[in-house]
Amino acid sequence: MGLSAGLSKQSAPTRTFHHGADLDALNQRFKDSKPSEIMAFTIAEAENPVVFTNFRPLAIAFLHLVTRAKPDIPVIWVDHGYNTPETYRHIEKVIKLLDLNLYTYSPKMSAAHYNAVYGGIPPLDTPEHDFFSRTVKLEPFNRAMQELKPDVWLNGIRHDQNAHRKGLDVFTKGNHGTIRVAPMFHLREIDVEEYVYENDLPDNDVYFDPTKGEEHRECGLLLQK
Repeated sequence: MGLSAGLSKQSAPTRTFHHGADLDALNQRFKDSKPSEIMAFTIAEAENPVVFTNFRPLAIAFLHLVTRAKPDIPVIWVDHGYNTPETYRHIEKVIKLLDLNLYTYSPKMSAAHYNAVYGGIPPLDTPEHDFFSRTVKLEPFNRAMQELKPDVWLNGIRHDQNAHRKGLDVFTKGNHGTIRVAPMFHLREIDVEEYVYENDLPDNDVYFDPTKGEEHRECGLLLQK
């Protein structure tokens, strides 16, 4: 029994992605790597990776990249109920095109219910808007993470999107004990546009995120600890 226990301990695999991992070393190792190389490494090493997407403009590039590496990866989408009709039609098209393994999470209060009780989307930078963001996006997202229990949260953020993201990197600590991996982090917007064009992918041109209001703002997911 003692020998078996010893062998069991020796053969236990070492996890690559955990909050004690040397992320500086990983970021240094992959600083000049292609997104496909980062994706391949992450998929090979992750135990339970997930993707989060909001189907915003150019998000199709990241979804295409990740599903080429792992077609059945769980894709989390929070349907806050305020998307444009064009966005909803785009989502249906992308689900079919990429055969997404989509997990849809919605707020516990519908958009119609929220509008009736609170009078619609509140002004930015107010306590009311903070409550709105928690209600329609953060709570459903946190519920998804608690239920799916991923070790890796893959996302399509880039360094050139806003000041907060410029200070991040490919591998960073995420909430719920995850490691966030952004394979396209070092790309520029024009690089992603070229990827979409070269792969003949449909894009979403009419998009609105009620929790951000303005493109350079964060919606709150990346700010959570």
